Amino acid sequence: MPEARQILDRLSRLAARDNRPLIPIADIKGAASLFTFVTHQRERIAGCAFSRASIVVIVEGAKEVVSMGRHLRFAAGTVLVLPGGWRGDVVNDPDPNSGAYRAIFIDFPDDIVRRAARALPVVKAEPHFSLPLDPVLAAAIHHAGEGIASGDLPDALMDHRIMEVLIVLGMRGALPVKPETTADRVRALIRWQPDRAWTAELIASELGTSNATLRRRLADEGTGLREVIATERIAAAQTMLAEDGLSLNETALATGYRSTRLLADRLRAARTELHQPLTS
Repeated sequence: MPEARQILDRLSRLAARDNRPLIPIADIKGAASLFTFVTHQRERIAGCAFSRASIVVIVEGAKEVVSMGRHLRFAAGTVLVLPGGWRGDVVNDPDPNSGAYRAIFIDFPDDIVRRAARALPVVKAEPHFSLPLDPVLAAAIHHAGEGIASGDLPDALMDHRIMEVLIVLGMRGALPVKPETTADRVRALIRWQPDRAWTAELIASELGTSNATLRRRLADEGTGLREVIATERIAAAQTMLAEDGLSLNETALATGYRSTRLLADRLRAARTELHQPLTS
C-alpha cells in the first residue's frame, strides 16, 4: 500500500463519524479541541470563523475554500493551516468513488501557539496555508488527536502533544500565528474580503472598537488605515494575476477597485516602489 494511503487510513480512524460541534467553533474556549466532519453529500458552510489557530486535515474527498477573494480546491492528503481570526466559506465535497467526505479539525489555545513561536524561529503563515500530509506531520496529528479524543490525559501531557504538532508546523514555516497588532487584525479583515467596501466605521465595528481608537492604535504602530487597505488589496491582486490566472478586469472586481485602470495604476506604482534604490 502506498505510504500516502497508509497515512490517510490511519487518520481515518479519528474521522469515523461526524461529531461537529453544536456551537460555532469561534465560540469554543479552553483546551485544544478536535472535531470530525463527515458527510455523504456535497455541503456548503458559509461564514466560517475560527477565533483560534486551527488545522483542517482532509482525509477523504475534497474541500473548496472561498476566502481572500479566491476560490481554491484542496484534495485528500492536504492540511490547511489557519491562523486565529480566519474567515471564509467552505464546501465539503465527497469522494466520487467512496461517496464520503472526511476531515479532522483541531484548534489550539493561544498560549500554546505563542510558546511554540518562542521555541524556534518560524515563518509566519499566510492567512491561507496548505501543506502535504507527510509522515512526520501525520504522526504528530494522530498522536495529538488520539489524546484529545480520549479526554483522560493529564494537561501537561496533552499540551506536549499539541506542542509537537505546532513545532512540526513551525519547522515547515507554517505556524498559524494569530494577529497580535491592530494593523495585523485589519489586514486579516481585508484579506478575508478584499472586494468589500471597507470603511473605518465598518472595520472598527468588526474589531469591537471605535473609529477614533482604531486610528489612534494604527498611528501608534506607525501606519494608517488607508495604507493597510491599499497594501493588502494590491497583494491580493498580485496573487490573483500571477497564480490564479484572473484577467485584470476580474482581479479589479475581486479586490474592490472601481476600474481596471485604477488597479493597473496601483500595480505599476507598487512595482516602481519595490524597485526604488535604497538610499542612506
